[in-house]
Amino acid sequence: MLFEVEGLRVAFPDRSRNKLFGAPPMIEVLHGVDLAVGSGESVAIVGESGSGKSTLARALLRLNEPSGGVIRFEGRDITHLAESGLRPLRRKMQIIFQDSQSALNPRLSVGAILAEPSICNGLVRNAREARERVMELLDLVGLSPDFYDRFAHQLSGGQRQRVGIGRALALDPSVIVADEIVSGLDVSVQAQILRLLDDLRRSRGLALVLISHDLSVVRATCERVVVLRQGAVVEAGPTADVFADPRNAYTRRLLRAIPLPVVDPEWIHRVQLDEDAEAA
Repeated sequence: MLFEVEGLRVAFPDRSRNKLFGAPPMIEVLHGVDLAVGSGESVAIVGESGSGKSTLARALLRLNEPSGGVIRFEGRDITHLAESGLRPLRRKMQIIFQDSQSALNPRLSVGAILAEPSICNGLVRNAREARERVMELLDLVGLSPDFYDRFAHQLSGGQRQRVGIGRALALDPSVIVADEIVSGLDVSVQAQILRLLDDLRRSRGLALVLISHDLSVVRATCERVVVLRQGAVVEAGPTADVFADPRNAYTRRLLRAIPLPVVDPEWIHRVQLDEDAEAA
């Protein structure tokens, strides 16, 4: 297993009840979560806003400090591993954030953003190699070379997310966590981004952890689904099984909220075919 999570708990200071003296009380957000992600597997974490999805995603990558439980990455316990020990592992685990606008430095060009991971990790020896690597990444995510000198404010939402995907791929990771990355995008753009991620996952053997509240997206892209409610797992299993026969009342309520109950699993590919036909 790539990730093994057992009894994970995460708590944050409750600033609304801050005391005059001493540390503020803690409020627990995740309550004993179990999760496993295998190499090359696509796993969705779903639930309503405030269910703990993003907190779990960040805890997996040790961006949030666990207050209890165990996180293992490639068999190694990283639950409370110091940053010096985490640093070599961070190349293997990357995240794509929901807000593509704020995730990209507005002062840097796309070329500089994509080159930075390779430069900081010593994977390129000079400016020529850095530029070559950026061109490879642009091609990988379906952007033309002239994007090299553009800035974030000059890009559409879908283009910014492609840059985010390229940055995540720059270090050849084993797993990518995608946190609500198609939220707010047009349906056709959603299909393009999801198809790109799915193709990259299959061709490169990546594991994908997709955080989403949109069950239509999950059904079309993920092999397994984990349903969170108020920081606890209420249901988990193969996506087809959970959608066909949900055991938990909360899961059934989420499924009833899908605008189109019968979801076409090929929609992300069909939208692209339609666009290609129109262009021809």
